[in-house]
Amino acid sequence: MPVATAQSSLDVDQPTLPVLLEGEARQRETDAISFQFADLIRSKRCFLRAAWTLNREGIILLKQAVSTEHLNNLNQKIRKLLKNVKRYKTSGIDEIAYLNLPDRRVLKGYNNFVDADKAVINYRVKRPDGRSGSDAGMIDIFHPERLSTDMDVLIRQALHEDLIGRLVMAASLTPVEVKCRNLYLNNGVSDTRGYHCDGRSLKFKSFVFLSDVHRLDIGPYCYVKGSHRNKTSWKRSRHFNASHGISTYEYSQLEGEAALPMLASAGDMVLSSQRGAHRGHPQHPDASRSVLVNMYSGGLGSLLPFAT
Repeated sequence: MPVATAQSSLDVDQPTLPVLLEGEARQRETDAISFQFADLIRSKRCFLRAAWTLNREGIILLKQAVSTEHLNNLNQKIRKLLKNVKRYKTSGIDEIAYLNLPDRRVLKGYNNFVDADKAVINYRVKRPDGRSGSDAGMIDIFHPERLSTDMDVLIRQALHEDLIGRLVMAASLTPVEVKCRNLYLNNGVSDTRGYHCDGRSLKFKSFVFLSDVHRLDIGPYCYVKGSHRNKTSWKRSRHFNASHGISTYEYSQLEGEAALPMLASAGDMVLSSQRGAHRGHPQHPDASRSVLVNMYSGGLGSLLPFAT
């Protein structure tokens, strides 16, 4: 993979993007971080290899984490949910969830979504100030497991929280806990946020794909492998951002790096350190993608070199 150059942030006057891997290079880099989920369960050696890879690269792909039957049951529940949202005035969903519709906002602020006492169905809309990266058109459901007993069972089984929590702890040597579960429903979302990190505290996310993401125009999750450990690109971005009025956690200086689009099949799971540079790739207007997401958080540092 390309390696970041020693170029100073003083030598550039605009954000720089990584190369997006494709073809044989993309497949080779994906294979290097891929593990069969069944092997992870029955083989201690596989489990430790996966933990080591997660520590070194910041991301792994766990294949066939959820069965086809389980996916069908979950997707059926989601389709019914969306129908109830469309007819919320008579369906009763307004009583079990906060509905933030494009023309009806009842709850504001990410922290309020995370701390809500029931599910939050949040339709993302364009920002009033016109800034990019709004993910407009995406339906982001916080705490989807609270929508019904059936959803709770299906979601928790799909996320494999006990095993994934132990895997994250083995990779970071830090105990973690589930912070928030989300369901991302993307349909033709083109205004996606650029490369960024989710803060510098110890945080991981698992992404269970509920639909196939086999092409770039469907909007795969993209990640710069090793960036969670790369002090150079982080410092260059931080200095550039401070002098150009850009948010602290944007990865604006990624020249010489390579980003890996995580193409995957329904039922696969991606697990990544959110300190690393990542983004969702913009979608074709007719594309759709459904992903179940879980956030694991721990302390401010770890015994292994995740901290910058």
